[in-house]
Amino acid sequence: MAMTENHANAASVQETLDGLIHGVSGHSFEVLNNLYHRDMQTYVLLNDGTLMRNDKSGFMAFIKENMGALKDDNPWVKYHLVEADDTHGHIVVSRKNKATGRYQLISLSIDFVFEDGRWQITREIIMTRDQAADA
Repeated sequence: MAMTENHANAASVQETLDGLIHGVSGHSFEVLNNLYHRDMQTYVLLNDGTLMRNDKSGFMAFIKENMGALKDDNPWVKYHLVEADDTHGHIVVSRKNKATGRYQLISLSIDFVFEDGRWQITREIIMTRDQAADA
């Protein structure tokens, strides 16, 4: 079955990402360990063309280091696509945050799998924008 925006699981996948965004923005980094799949891979493409790759533990350390001092009571997010099937989900989203070490607009493509009774992130592709986002 192909993933669709109309699948009943699409709302659950979005709720999972919302929980992650609000948890990290509120400085609750323990949410990362639960939502990141043990085999998760991340790819961060920076403005200068540098591609950073990380596994779960490496990306968790990166997020804690770059967002550790951030307290964002109103995290900004724009959903472009949320789709799912019975066991997989996919989201394309834009965010404004300091995940790259400075406040800017980033775009993400995030893959999910339903495993161990919960939605987990298996892959994140993150691209930064040339211009810094307005606060």
